[in-house]
Amino acid sequence: MLTRTEGHLRLRAERVGDRTRLTELECRAPLQLMRTLHLDPSLADMAHATVVSPSGGVLQGDRLEVVVRVGSGARLRLDTPASTRLYRMPHGEAAQRISLLVEGDGLLEYLPEPTIPFAGSRFASRTACEVSDTATLILAEVVSAGRTARGEVHQFSSYLAVVDISRPGGPVLARDVTALDPADGLILPGRLGTFAAVGSLYVVCRGFDPQPLREAASGVAVEGIMAGASHLPGELGAWLKVLGPDAPSVSVTVAAAAAAAHRQITGSAPPPSRRP
Repeated sequence: MLTRTEGHLRLRAERVGDRTRLTELECRAPLQLMRTLHLDPSLADMAHATVVSPSGGVLQGDRLEVVVRVGSGARLRLDTPASTRLYRMPHGEAAQRISLLVEGDGLLEYLPEPTIPFAGSRFASRTACEVSDTATLILAEVVSAGRTARGEVHQFSSYLAVVDISRPGGPVLARDVTALDPADGLILPGRLGTFAAVGSLYVVCRGFDPQPLREAASGVAVEGIMAGASHLPGELGAWLKVLGPDAPSVSVTVAAAAAAAHRQITGSAPPPSRRP
């Protein structure tokens, strides 16, 4: 019998006075949100929060939903404390739906730690991003080939991540699909080859140029990285793709590019990571 957990995190952030506050918050296990903090003196209005999962990972049959709405003028940064583990799923896949809406002059940074698919895991994620013409979204994703230290390289069953970007109420203007199936020969030349991790960064901000992303990626002192950045269609902004030998190397590169985007857009360096 397939056991299913249906968890959700739904929140709305709005500018109240001179700070960003959460005006709505609803959580259902295994998704929870830690206390919102204001960590950056140079951006005192920006709220920071961490999404946690006490279950320690995603199990077969899980159905997870994350809905984040950022009002006009509000600024919110979300992260996770550790990698997301996708456990073995012999009898059914897990699925996740993420909805991100940024209104007016709002700013949302959604920067989770890497996803690690264990052997036999099956996972499908769909992210719908609706970003107003004057708003900004910085979204990151890193997925590894598995528990490489244990020799689990491309032993998961399937991994699918679809990211759709649009203006509120409008058609999809950009779609990026990361579809990984070891049965398709991921280690072959022209596919992933020897690379064991894939990273993506989306900077949805009208007029944002990809050059800062290129410079940040090339400035990271990590061997075995390949990265490229370009414009998103529809004058949406820019995006970056990274391939690397492991998740930490790719994560460092994506984080450097995300920090460069943050500096370019806000005029301030992001606060240091709170991870130990």
